Amino acid sequence: MIIICVVSLACMMKWLSYMYNRKGAELILNYGWDLRFNDVIYSGVDLRSFSFGETKRGDRVELTCTIPATVTEDTILMVRVHYYDATVYLDGEEIFSGDCDRYERGESLGSGFYTVDIGPNAGGKQLKMVFRAGEDKAFSSLASPELWKADTFFRDYAALNIFYLALSFFFIVVGMAMIIMALAQEIKKTFAIADTVRFTSLSLLAMAFGVWIFTGSNLSEIFTADLIQKVEINYLAFYFLPVFFIGFHFETGRFKEPKGVRKARIRNTVYGMAWLFGVVFLCYTAYRHFVFGIALRTYLPIAHIFDVIVVSLLVFLRIYDLIKGENVHRISSYATVMTGIAAVVDLVRYNYYSHISPRGSAGFTMSVVYVVMIVFVLSLFYDYMSDTVKGAREEERVGLISKLAYTDALTGLNNRQATEQYFDEIDASGEQYIVVEFDLNSLKAANDTYGHEEGDKYIRLFAETLKHIFEGKGYISRTGGDEFVYVMKPKAEGDRKWLEGKLRDLNAILSNKDTGHSGLKMSTAYGSYDSFDGDARNIRDGLRIADARMYEMKKEMKASR
Repeated sequence: MIIICVVSLACMMKWLSYMYNRKGAELILNYGWDLRFNDVIYSGVDLRSFSFGETKRGDRVELTCTIPATVTEDTILMVRVHYYDATVYLDGEEIFSGDCDRYERGESLGSGFYTVDIGPNAGGKQLKMVFRAGEDKAFSSLASPELWKADTFFRDYAALNIFYLALSFFFIVVGMAMIIMALAQEIKKTFAIADTVRFTSLSLLAMAFGVWIFTGSNLSEIFTADLIQKVEINYLAFYFLPVFFIGFHFETGRFKEPKGVRKARIRNTVYGMAWLFGVVFLCYTAYRHFVFGIALRTYLPIAHIFDVIVVSLLVFLRIYDLIKGENVHRISSYATVMTGIAAVVDLVRYNYYSHISPRGSAGFTMSVVYVVMIVFVLSLFYDYMSDTVKGAREEERVGLISKLAYTDALTGLNNRQATEQYFDEIDASGEQYIVVEFDLNSLKAANDTYGHEEGDKYIRLFAETLKHIFEGKGYISRTGGDEFVYVMKPKAEGDRKWLEGKLRDLNAILSNKDTGHSGLKMSTAYGSYDSFDGDARNIRDGLRIADARMYEMKKEMKASR
């Protein structure tokens, strides 16, 4: 994650330094327009202050002016549109049309800008533009057309909007990096599945926000002239935002006591209902748009109401937890509150410009929500990774304690407690097994003659020999001072013959072990039980049979000395 962000930042800084000195438009055609709105004619219009009031589908606007004679270089005309088609004429000759065919078919139109190459020496020529509203309330004013140098337009436009470009790039890259991290942690099983879902939701939230900025700031036009697809991506990204926002805030075990667990369940039920509504709403709007051609922005008021409800709910709960001192994620909680308030303020401002202000929605610009969103994503990422590290350390600590509890300290083999648990697993599985019990001979003599330290070495040597002989196949444990158990689950007849051969050669191998004392030769008595041949009720009964056979062998070994 850190490497990706550092490399991305380095690339962005290099790009910023390259484009720092680029300029904006050569000329903005604000005033001097002759304007015809349906049948009403206006002269000397300044587009910066002119408005139509509410428009309806089919309303027609014609703009005519003379391009200043000072324009002599090869020039591009930037024509901004907002859900209306556009036709451009130069000295009476049509040189461009945008989405006129979609307008004629009654389909939804796009928002953004078109670039029209008007060529060199356009100065003194008459420029005429015709717009037709593709839907009701499509626009109440028009953005001023702009003239740019043709050979450096895209580079200059990107430089002029570098802040939004950098923001969108940041969110998309960070989101992709977090997605990769979530997948990696899921493969390693570091996260619980619920935590992986929450972390993935945060990642997708960052990516969707980056895409929304990129398309909403008219940056996609640098790469494609398809305004329809750009608008579709913009609205779908916006509709996805509350779904991912809710997905991250699901409770996953923060409350431990019964009362807290009930509280978490109630919250998750509410979150789940809101999340489900968001998903159904998204699927419904997408279906209506792509199947029946209903514009995605038709459902924008519903989306805004839903967003306000979701954000207000989450902000209220985070403030409540902070007041009650029940939230350990204080940094991300403050970030949620700040982001929620900024989002609601911008939603209110957008609707003000869309429905009240004479400038219309074209006059709306985002405020601090972009910057607050950076704090939000990074703070949640910080809190989440802190929890993950703490959880991993706790899991490691518990694992270490568990290992110590189930491991024989002297030999490193499984101990009696671990063996009892393993026996339960064998019985529950119903698998065939062969259990062997070993009794290490001469341990008492080793302790009495050479001391307990040498006796411990004697035991460790025997344990290492067993591990070497059985080659990691099966289960080995030390269940007492000189008692050891081996269990194998035979998969084929060859496994039984293999074990018979190992047991037959065992004492010959042990007798050649260097115990460090010429008077101490290692040997063992053993007995085995095969569940395939016997009728023991469980493995513990089988072990008792093996134990009896081991004592018979021990008596025989003593009698032969």
